[in-house]
Amino acid sequence: MASPDHAAESRRYVATTARMATWLYICIWGWLAALVAVFAVMVLFPSAYSTGWVVLGLVTVGLILFGVVGVRRWGWIIKIPICVTSDGLTAEDSPGDVFSFKDAKLGLFALGQSVTMSGTALHLQSGPHRFVLGGRDHRLGSTTPLQAPPVARVDGWLQAAEFDEVLSMVSSCSGLDIRGPAPGEPLRCLLYPPPKPMGPFAPLASQRRHRPPQPRLVVEGGADAIRVIDPNTNAVIASASRAQVTATPANYRHVDPEQSYNVPVLVVRVPGLQPLTIRCHRQWRGSAPKEEKEPEFRVSDADSRALVAEFGLAANLKD
Repeated sequence: MASPDHAAESRRYVATTARMATWLYICIWGWLAALVAVFAVMVLFPSAYSTGWVVLGLVTVGLILFGVVGVRRWGWIIKIPICVTSDGLTAEDSPGDVFSFKDAKLGLFALGQSVTMSGTALHLQSGPHRFVLGGRDHRLGSTTPLQAPPVARVDGWLQAAEFDEVLSMVSSCSGLDIRGPAPGEPLRCLLYPPPKPMGPFAPLASQRRHRPPQPRLVVEGGADAIRVIDPNTNAVIASASRAQVTATPANYRHVDPEQSYNVPVLVVRVPGLQPLTIRCHRQWRGSAPKEEKEPEFRVSDADSRALVAEFGLAANLKD
């Protein structure tokens, strides 16, 4: 904890984490274990075939009820109280550890296949233990160096405004040169491929891998030109003046056996490229043209807002 000299400089926050709760792991792995056990019994004792299915059904119902109780009582997410002082960061779920700002590093994070959440990641160390604090929808200036690799998991995240307060204290203690986007700074927006179909155990697999999704293209918007870049090689795929590039709001009609709804899309046309159909995170006001092609790209919520604003269409979005 902070010393008395630093008490006035301490700030407390409540970080959120998407780590799957223990009770949910119990449900999933409990059902999987019951499935294996029942099938083993049915193979060894064919006469118990009907009984095995009844037992599996009862176990499934029981775990579903346990899961419903878990959601209602504990929810899907975990809240972590943290304290930020001039000495570093302490977290309630890591008693005894003070994560120093001395060797703090900055990177990026993107959670899950949907990439609806991403931002800046602050990497801190306390001996052998690490704590990664994320700033949801937080954007850094292009001149701020990123010393840590992108991650697909953070120990907790704060909203962008609170994260900026933490970075202010980190900057003063560590000497890191942390800058937000400067007025007139070129937009840099990462375009990701659409999510892959997920099986019932995909969340567990993604928790084990902790691999951030990889962008397919980068759109950069400057004062005079728009560029499309390969993120792997930094090669310019296409470039055109702003007057030659158009962006049109549209709606793609998603239809499946259970429901149908409009998916807001921004269609960006750059000379020399096929139109870029990018899924947005907020609905358009009024009516928008129909887009026949399913969105080819997805972006984070923060990049979605920034990209729409870049083309002067922010007023077209619903609040």
